[in-house]
Amino acid sequence: MATKGPSEAFVSVCDRELGIDDFYDVYDKIESLSARWKPIAISLHMKLDTISKIRANANGDTTACLQEVLECWLKKDYDYERHGVPCWRRVCVAVKKGGDSALADEIAQEHPVTEGTTPHTRTTRARGAGSTASIPTPSIYVPQAITNFELHRELSEIQDQFAEAVQKTIKYYSKEWLPDLIDYITTHITTLLSPHENTPDKTQAVRKEFKNITTIEELFGLLQDKYTSWFKHEPITKLIYENDTNPYSDYEDENEFNKEFDEYGFPNPDYVEKAPSSWYRYKERLHKYFEKCVTVADSALYGITDAPPGKPVIIAKVDRGDYNQNDLYFLRKAIPRGLDKPDLKLYLCQVLPN
Repeated sequence: MATKGPSEAFVSVCDRELGIDDFYDVYDKIESLSARWKPIAISLHMKLDTISKIRANANGDTTACLQEVLECWLKKDYDYERHGVPCWRRVCVAVKKGGDSALADEIAQEHPVTEGTTPHTRTTRARGAGSTASIPTPSIYVPQAITNFELHRELSEIQDQFAEAVQKTIKYYSKEWLPDLIDYITTHITTLLSPHENTPDKTQAVRKEFKNITTIEELFGLLQDKYTSWFKHEPITKLIYENDTNPYSDYEDENEFNKEFDEYGFPNPDYVEKAPSSWYRYKERLHKYFEKCVTVADSALYGITDAPPGKPVIIAKVDRGDYNQNDLYFLRKAIPRGLDKPDLKLYLCQVLPN
């Protein structure tokens, strides 16, 4: 019998909910990735506090870390209503993030979508005491990914530029700025949360999370790991633009620390680029990408069957196949007004390199 080819999207992997009884089936498959337990935990959307406790309790035992991560995940000790319940498709995505694409494809082939199951849909447990009904969550992806190596490489470069801008920002601020930065974040919670998440309990939990931060590295590390992405840059860019350490330093040419290169053309080791400059450049790069990756299209050309009848759709090409409805909200916010069509439904299309 012919085997399926590898797929980075894992759109054809079973979405059946896994539970703690499936622990050994999952662990036996990914035990070899124990050393990569942390990126796996992050990909599974485990809470940062949980990850820190697991690391502290394990005393360097990576096997124990992976075991505890899987146990917490299968018991749904994370925001599963936002990120989806445990399933084999999520395992495949996490394994790939852990650095073993071949193993991820092997798992995908072993757990295909069964008859009657639609790829890229998930069910959310209905709210209410005693309720056992399931509510289908519609797909936000077109049925088929596209193959475009150049576009995939550009997406990777954009993410690298985002990470570099974060690192430059960490170097830009001294510790004295920490209280002001935290105050700004905690009074602008709406830039971190989608309308679905913006509840009093959630807002208080986020404020508490940031109030406990003690270093600049922790602040931007938390923003980078949990609240931002290559398209959800607003929480950082708004913070930076409103808290520039010296908005007039660009004009102080006599200051050697403001010169990137010396008079002979060599890099100045003392030069620290202004954080706003890094983010302005990043937003320009992202705008150029959106000009190429956001298109108005006939839904039939992409195999979409749930689009409004008689209307085209907006297609945005992205790097992964596991973004959710909250991610879709922030992606749409990031699309420049001139490129978006608010009256049209937005779908995502994953870009594969080969």
